[in-house]
Amino acid sequence: MNVNTYTKSRLKKHGLPSKPPLLRFTIIDLSGVTVYHRSFVSEVLDEVLFSGFSAAMIAFSRELGTQLYCIKMEGVDYYFKTRGDFIFVVGMYPRVRSPSAKRFLRLVEKDVNWEEIDSYLNKAVHFQTEEFEKKVEQTIFDFQIRFKHIIRE
Repeated sequence: MNVNTYTKSRLKKHGLPSKPPLLRFTIIDLSGVTVYHRSFVSEVLDEVLFSGFSAAMIAFSRELGTQLYCIKMEGVDYYFKTRGDFIFVVGMYPRVRSPSAKRFLRLVEKDVNWEEIDSYLNKAVHFQTEEFEKKVEQTIFDFQIRFKHIIRE
């Protein structure tokens, strides 16, 4: 059983509503390529287009001398965090407050073994390792369970 299937079955077991608080989570390199993506809703979002858009928005905000933190689109709040060559983006329902989104992004950032990443020629490989996937899936699982009360059926 792959990690994503395992996580979804655990979430179902714990009574996660069909509208989970965390809708999607993506890690993008600065060139706009998706290196990790998980979605908990039916995808209507083109992952490749979204990744390119996110990288462009980060680059644009840097040109302006500011930092992109949040974009609200179509009833979803997208929160951004950058570190090194990567952009972390989480999409959540607006009822999940900004501090909770920040906390989630900090927790995922801690799941990354930054020292190990530096040893890879292609740093994106780290995000496909079983170790990283297990860690981030647990972080997602914990978040979904903790905030499941926010979204009503």
